[in-house]
Amino acid sequence: MMCLGVELVESQTRSMLESLRGCSSWQPTNHVLYHLANVMLCIGLMVPDSSYGALLLHGFMFLGYLLMSVWSWVILCAPDFFSWNFAFLLLNGVQTLSLMYSVRPVKFCDEIEAVYVALFLPLRVSRHLYKRLVCPEFCTIMTLHEGETYATQSVTRTDKLGLLISGTINKSEVIIHNQCVPSAHRTGPPIPATWSRGSMHAYSNRSLLHVIGEKQFIDSPEFESTTTGDAKFQVSIVAASMCRYLFWPRQHLEYLLIKEPHLASVMKTIIGRDVTNKLYALNEKVSNPEGRRLDIRLPGIPGCLRDRKCLKMTSPEVRINTIEASDENDLDKMSDADEYKSKDKFSSKTI
Repeated sequence: MMCLGVELVESQTRSMLESLRGCSSWQPTNHVLYHLANVMLCIGLMVPDSSYGALLLHGFMFLGYLLMSVWSWVILCAPDFFSWNFAFLLLNGVQTLSLMYSVRPVKFCDEIEAVYVALFLPLRVSRHLYKRLVCPEFCTIMTLHEGETYATQSVTRTDKLGLLISGTINKSEVIIHNQCVPSAHRTGPPIPATWSRGSMHAYSNRSLLHVIGEKQFIDSPEFESTTTGDAKFQVSIVAASMCRYLFWPRQHLEYLLIKEPHLASVMKTIIGRDVTNKLYALNEKVSNPEGRRLDIRLPGIPGCLRDRKCLKMTSPEVRINTIEASDENDLDKMSDADEYKSKDKFSSKTI
């Protein structure tokens, strides 16, 4: 019994030492499909992080697991190997297709493409984000013929935003008998065709504020000056020629800008620049009563002139008030002196 126990211990020790030494005999190398599959997986894991990095990663992993599935089914003949590799193949295939759909090139019609190139491409807005802005869910393309009104003064609410794609729109305010009349209801000669080319014409009892050209917002000042959209337009906006424009309802646009902060900052920049350009367009029409032009970029100059005129008007009144006040002071002084003299006389009599 002792001998059997010793032999058993020796055999266990021998097997343990053999296991520690490793494999005594190596299997031959696997098929080339196995090595090619691992190369594909290695390349996929080495793809740099970029806009197409995720697509390349899942694409190479799809190829790698495809080769693994073929190797395990045809060469190795192992169902468990094939099952796992085929499952990973399906997962990466679905992910690759979804990424290919998301990075597909976005194309627009010529009108929408021109607006994107002129306004949004310089600010590095992606085509996918711009597509959300001009999609039918938030935006509509409208048409105005010559003479039709986009907005009527004191009638149309400021609950929208328009961007002119093509054509020219006149923003005017017609004054008849000291009352503002919408351009759609005015009488007299029709709008000259030269207005559509950007020139200005002065007529009696009418006033043209400025011309809105292509790739400009139609009502950016009204959109920025109100928050609820319940206010009314203070001007009438009329099409001087056939116009095509993008139209956003205020509520839909504000909802989109809340969901897309980057697009909101871009829109604020573009609208602010458009408002500034419209103010500069009015600079040529600002003048003082003497006929001198004033620069609206220097608001202190008109203020100083107005204050100086007020001072000139009120200076005589100020002088009169100061004279009256000085007379009252003199009378008070004289009364005090008389009082003092009477006291002196009374004291001398008593003595």
